[in-house]
Order: sequence, then structure tokens, then C-alpha cells
Amino acid sequence: MSHLVTDLLVSVRDLREYAIAVAAGVTIIDFKEPDHGPLAAVDAAIWQQSASAAGRSPNAGDLSAKPPLMSAALGEAVDYVDTIDLLPRQFHFAKIGPSGIVCPEELKRIWLDARQRLSQSTGGGGAELVAVAYADHDAAGCLPPEAIFQLAADLGFHRCLIDTFHKDGASTLDHVSRARLGQLSKISRRASMRWMIAGSIRIEMVDSLETPTIEPDGYAVRGDVCEAGRTAGLSPSRLAAWVEKVASLRPVETRQ
Repeated sequence: MSHLVTDLLVSVRDLREYAIAVAAGVTIIDFKEPDHGPLAAVDAAIWQQSASAAGRSPNAGDLSAKPPLMSAALGEAVDYVDTIDLLPRQFHFAKIGPSGIVCPEELKRIWLDARQRLSQSTGGGGAELVAVAYADHDAAGCLPPEAIFQLAADLGFHRCLIDTFHKDGASTLDHVSRARLGQLSKISRRASMRWMIAGSIRIEMVDSLETPTIEPDGYAVRGDVCEAGRTAGLSPSRLAAWVEKVASLRPVETRQ
């Protein structure tokens, strides 16, 4: 059976932070604006700048010879139509928050529309849409994580993410029990879908999540790699600690 490494996704807000994350060896770099919500989009000009930086020759630029995968937050379900058509083709992933959506058929419609738009706007192949669930789904006014993961599995998604809607210091683990995380992992494994955990996840939580019943395929962080909270700048030393921690984890079996 083949194996995959555990992913580390770090959210950045501009090209300066992108360069810091690249230098640290982050595998997936996600662009979002932490001042404006859990999945707020950055200005499209920043997308364009990062796409240009990622395409530089190793000898011509000051960034990595092997750029990481790039991801973009497109806002919530009511926002994405304003931003999605502007996403450059160099981006690999895109995320849309499900807040305010309580009907599975409505979320399905949004996802299918987003997939089509991504395919058209990014030159044919299209950035892959990642399904997002909110741990604090009552506060977000949306479907619970289990329902979103199952819907994503039914629609053939390859990746899912659980996050928090309110950024008040409470983590995903404060809203969702480990038993429920195990259920999300089971849904993902059955569908050969990779899943990541976000939502104020701290590095000291990782060991408790690396159990056979949970074991996410990746960790997505912002606040724990910043100098002083998610709206502050990135900390190179905190980034280095996370990169080292994730690299030390045993390879994750390809989900069957």
C-alpha cells in the first residue's frame, strides 16, 4: 500500500508572509485575510503577485526552487461569486465557507457552481475545491461537520477541512469530541478523501490527534505560527517548530 506524508497548511495574508512560509518548508500555503473572517479572501492583486512569485525560475527569484502548493480562501457561500473568477491558474486549491447553508441541496448547488467556475477561470484543469465544515456549526448557521463530510464524499471530493467559524480562541477540539473526529476520519477513509483539521489548533495538540481512529491527513494553522495571535505577523521560529513536528509524523496510509 502506498503512503502519503502528513500535510502542513499555513495561512498567509501577503507576499511577504508567503516568502517566510516558503523558506520554512511549508507544503501548502493558503491565502486569506484574518482580519475579515475565518475564510476571507485577500485582494486579488495578492493572488496575482504570489502566482508570479511561484512561477519564477530558481535562478531568477529569491523563493524556493520547488514552490509549495497554493490555496485560496474565497469567502463564505454568499461571497465567493465576487472572487472566484479572479483566481490565477497557478493555484491548486480553493475553499468556500458553508456558513448560512442548512440545506444539503443548496450546499451541493454552490459546490457544483464553484467547481465549474474554477475550471473555467483557471484555464481548464482548475483549482480543486476543498469542502469546508465548521466545528461550531450552530454559530455558523450551517450543516454539522458529519453531514458536510458525507456530502463531500458522495460528490467525489478529494479533500475536506474542518475549521472554526468564530475565531475567539476556542479550538475545533472545544466544539467537536474526539469520537466525532474519529467519525469524520472514518467517512474520509471510506471515500479515499484526505482531511485536515484547523481551528485554533496548537502544536501541543498534535500528539493527541495522532491516534489510529483520528489521524488527520494534515494540519492547517494560522494563529499558532504567528507572533501574537492570528492577526499578527508570522513567526519564523514557530513555523520551523510546526514544520519539524509534522515532518516527524509517520506517513499516512492512502485512504482506501
